[in-house]
Amino acid sequence: MTRRLDTRTLFIMLAALAVGVAWAAFNLASTDGARNDAVVRALVWAVFAAPFALFLGWLAARRYELGLAAFCCFCLYFFTFFVAQRIESLVVSPEAAAGNGHSLYFTLAIAIHTIVGIGLSIWRAIAPPIAASAAQTADVG
Repeated sequence: MTRRLDTRTLFIMLAALAVGVAWAAFNLASTDGARNDAVVRALVWAVFAAPFALFLGWLAARRYELGLAAFCCFCLYFFTFFVAQRIESLVVSPEAAAGNGHSLYFTLAIAIHTIVGIGLSIWRAIAPPIAASAAQTADVG
């Protein structure tokens, strides 16, 4: 069985991801490096926007994959905190990270969301729809 690229799914998911990444980058840039109570909302959007937008794009492309989309996008959102923090701790001293408002952490979070989001988009564009896979399995067995 050859796998074809579902360009519709790929386009919708990548477009949604691009909007989310742009919104995240805009919110991070709008803080001007400040880290206080006044910019908490912008910082939350900086780490939440891309996975949320990817989730919405995934639903727009393949509504019947709600569970898979929710699971994958939640994992992307949740585990990025740990990966970005670990990379920051390996590259920058805790004092320097606190001094610059953890700018590397937030930049890494957006970069990880972008890279993994592209990977998820390609994966779903290449993989057959879940409903089609289930129907083929039922016909074979």
